[in-house]
Amino acid sequence: MRVEIPAYTDRWMMGDRYGAVLRITRQKRHMANAVRAALLTLDPHEPAKEIAHVLLDKSGKTVRVYLADCREV
Repeated sequence: MRVEIPAYTDRWMMGDRYGAVLRITRQKRHMANAVRAALLTLDPHEPAKEIAHVLLDKSGKTVRVYLADCREV
């Protein structure tokens, strides 16, 4: 799947905006984050976010970004 990475990344600002998704992983949940979420009265059982590993076209580098922030092209 080809995507455009989000505009908040440095690579996007350098003109390296498109790439292919290599794999999709889930964000790791740390115990400190769960405790903090419980203290802030957020749902501590919020599902982990999906991370896309994207191989960029221009540079050939792999970046990790939130999959929800990517736009499919």
